[in-house]
Amino acid sequence: MKYIRLFSQHGRLVTLPQLAAVIGQEAEPEEDDVVGQYIQLILAPEFADICMRPSVEEHYFFSSKHIVESYADRWLAIRRGETLATLASQVREASCRHNAVLEASVLGYKPYELDREGQDALREQLAADPDYCDVAYATNAAGEGYFYSTRGLNAGYAKVLADYDPDEWSC
Repeated sequence: MKYIRLFSQHGRLVTLPQLAAVIGQEAEPEEDDVVGQYIQLILAPEFADICMRPSVEEHYFFSSKHIVESYADRWLAIRRGETLATLASQVREASCRHNAVLEASVLGYKPYELDREGQDALREQLAADPDYCDVAYATNAAGEGYFYSTRGLNAGYAKVLADYDPDEWSC
């Protein structure tokens, strides 16, 4: 379990075969009853932080001490090649549920980890796909990019949120 926690500290989910490789096991671990074994495992209080997510015929594990569920779900979706849908969903959640914009800089960090060209390509795909016509990209007064959904915010309010400086009125 310490390896699951270690991977989680670095923003990664891990499969049983990956764990076997790390600990030096030659044979693949038995995956016949992964769910049953997982349930038995988390009944012990010291392993209550270990979480499991199925994705594309594999089971991925992470520690809730280091990774939240929404990050884990995004990480898995991106690994499945659903980057565009994942970004749109995150933008919509920020705008519609939290009245916030999503800074474009998040694309350079985990779970996206896109370089400048990848970020530009993703923005172009987003603008060209009619399924995501509500997701907009703009820049704030400092020239930093941000995303928002017109389902939750209009352009003017999104700009105010993007330009907001929480320390502006502090003493």
